[in-house]
Amino acid sequence: MMPSFFVAHGAPLLAIENNSYTQAMHQISSLLPRRPRAIVMFSAHWEAFDQMVGTMETFPTIHDFGGFPQELYEIQYPAKGDQQIADETVQLLRDAGVPVTVNTTRGLDHGHWVVLRHIFPDADIPVVALSVNPNLTVAQQYMIGKALSPLREKDVLIIGSGGTVHNFSYIDMRETQGRAFEWALEFEEWLHQSLSGWKVDDLARYRELAPHAEKAVPAYGSEHFVPLLYVMGAADDERTAKRLHMSFRYGSLSHTIWQFGEAK
Repeated sequence: MMPSFFVAHGAPLLAIENNSYTQAMHQISSLLPRRPRAIVMFSAHWEAFDQMVGTMETFPTIHDFGGFPQELYEIQYPAKGDQQIADETVQLLRDAGVPVTVNTTRGLDHGHWVVLRHIFPDADIPVVALSVNPNLTVAQQYMIGKALSPLREKDVLIIGSGGTVHNFSYIDMRETQGRAFEWALEFEEWLHQSLSGWKVDDLARYRELAPHAEKAVPAYGSEHFVPLLYVMGAADDERTAKRLHMSFRYGSLSHTIWQFGEAK
């Protein structure tokens, strides 16, 4: 049985940095019970109304950002697809009543490859790319993840890539020492208690219950938060959650890693 993971992808610069957070990402593969057969991955940077399932023979690398060092634009992460796992993913979602569209043209955006190149730098694990829909309810997002839970029994690793505190309006580019705004820390502490206690009902009301939710998860940026809910749902059969890492950048950009379910 594979656990599922939420991994914040932060700023694209993480792709070429060596710090406490990138080192923590490197450790994820050592927590797995065995080499994954494939990775099914939700990215905050692929938003769609219907649930999209991306499959290709080899995914192109999308450099969906601007103003960064040239080195970033030269990175390639040529992960292959897995048609059988993609087909099983589609069927599981349809069986759960989720509208699904198969995409055979879109590559991996930086929400995918910034994370993956730290966990599996050789791009040698097949990938199935999944979109997110921030307009769904928390219950619906959780249910989509729950529908995919059987994949974990087939050595498929399910990852959600986004950010639990992600607000560009409060970013302080001068803050490079890892300090965070007090409101960001308070939100992360509430989230820690809610996830560790598997309080799905509270999470469904996080906008009214969580302190400073309007700052941590702005209405215009909730797509970064929702991958957490998908991968949490994928571990509904076990209902165990562990925060493996938390650090900050620019005061209002959190780097968190969450593991849901146990490695067996």
